[in-house]
Amino acid sequence: MATVSRRRRSSYDLLPRWATTKRIVLLLAAVITLVVGTYGVRLAFALGHAFHQNPISAVVNALGGGNGSSIDAARRSMRRVNIMLYGYGGDGHDGAYLSDSIMLVSIQPEPNGPPKVAEVSIPRDWYVPIQLGPGRRGHFGRINEAYSDGMSGLGPVDRSEQNAGASVADPTVQHLLGVNIDYYVGVDFQAFESAVDAVGGVDVTVPHTFTDTQYPAGECDQGNCGYMTVHYNVGLQHLNGRQALIFARSRHGDDGEGSDFARSHRQQLIIAALKQKAVSIGGLGNLPDLLNALGDHVRTNLTISDAEALFSLVQHVNPSSIEHVSIDNTNFLYDCGYPSSCGAYYLYAHDRTFGAINHFVQSLFVNASAPSEAVPVTFYDASGMRLGASHRWASVMSMLGLPASDGGPVVRQAVTQVIDESGGRGAQTARWLASYFGVSVTTPTPTPSAAPGTASAPASAATAPAQVVVILGTGEEHAFLSNPGVGD
Repeated sequence: MATVSRRRRSSYDLLPRWATTKRIVLLLAAVITLVVGTYGVRLAFALGHAFHQNPISAVVNALGGGNGSSIDAARRSMRRVNIMLYGYGGDGHDGAYLSDSIMLVSIQPEPNGPPKVAEVSIPRDWYVPIQLGPGRRGHFGRINEAYSDGMSGLGPVDRSEQNAGASVADPTVQHLLGVNIDYYVGVDFQAFESAVDAVGGVDVTVPHTFTDTQYPAGECDQGNCGYMTVHYNVGLQHLNGRQALIFARSRHGDDGEGSDFARSHRQQLIIAALKQKAVSIGGLGNLPDLLNALGDHVRTNLTISDAEALFSLVQHVNPSSIEHVSIDNTNFLYDCGYPSSCGAYYLYAHDRTFGAINHFVQSLFVNASAPSEAVPVTFYDASGMRLGASHRWASVMSMLGLPASDGGPVVRQAVTQVIDESGGRGAQTARWLASYFGVSVTTPTPTPSAAPGTASAPASAATAPAQVVVILGTGEEHAFLSNPGVGD
């Protein structure tokens, strides 16, 4: 009987004998199906949890791709979309629904390319008329009380309703800013912290090294009214949820980080970093965890279709193109002089009719060609009202991307002038500013010298480099500051 020798299996052949090509393909398909299926189920339940729907409805709405959403309709009609963000402590915190962070996100669709986006931060200590709704007598208070009033049942809907807080906060903000609020998102501290942790933390470039020795160590209603010291170093930092929350909330930092403007800027940095991480390739894998983190800690009138349409609208926006704006005591507001002149810290609008703020927010999106001209703009104060008009408007226009500076007071005049001394290099800038202030562009005839406040611009500007000059007359102040100052 012949002996049949068997070929010895190579020690380098690592696949088992059963692992034929067909079997490997089938196995990989099964693994992929299992992984994708598990992710899909988790995502469906997470979507339902975050948007307060059953999982099947959540999947059906998600498959719609945002079609039928009013955001999709706004994109097609080039209509601006305004979304309010409210951040508050939530259950277990002092003043659970006092909104510690208030921000308007405004999106202007464009016919070609991604939309323009602006974020407008609003300080919590702004003393304003709270709008409680039809048939209800409103009252004055800090703007952060508006959301809390709604959650306390003082607004037009029952406190148990999903939109209770927004039913008061949204109309209050609309009155102050002069724009319609389409959507709101209310998020408590737990959701904020958990959301950052769910995406593995965020990377933020800290603008200044600062130390805050008065950060709350706990909650007074839980017996801890003490303080602790927190510190952040300048430069790129990786922050977990707790660190990001402290960074966003700190109110008493040194090196200029104790101002309302600095705090608002830090909050904008965290939101931008969280958005970038959430839509990254790595972040998408954590999407179910992110949505579950929000879950019971978020209130919104956005549907899943709205959220998907919103994502489609802004996904290609370059973060560096987003306008970051703060309404604070460097521009439209002033503080009451605490503690020497008032018993508590309040911010008031220079214009109690809010006309200047309305006009600014309505005109947020500057003609793209104006900032790109990079022609200096100098503001001079000819209002005679001694309210620092040139400083305020230089600050305001700098936020919108114009290279603006304060030229100081000049001789009083009634009419605001926009004077193009750029030789045409700043024509778009001059036209936009003239439109903003409701005047025509003046192109002066060169003269050897000119008195401050004349049509030929201040004398100091006669020898200045090419620029656009804005002389703020009493007309501007009367138009925007029709009732300046709040006396009580």
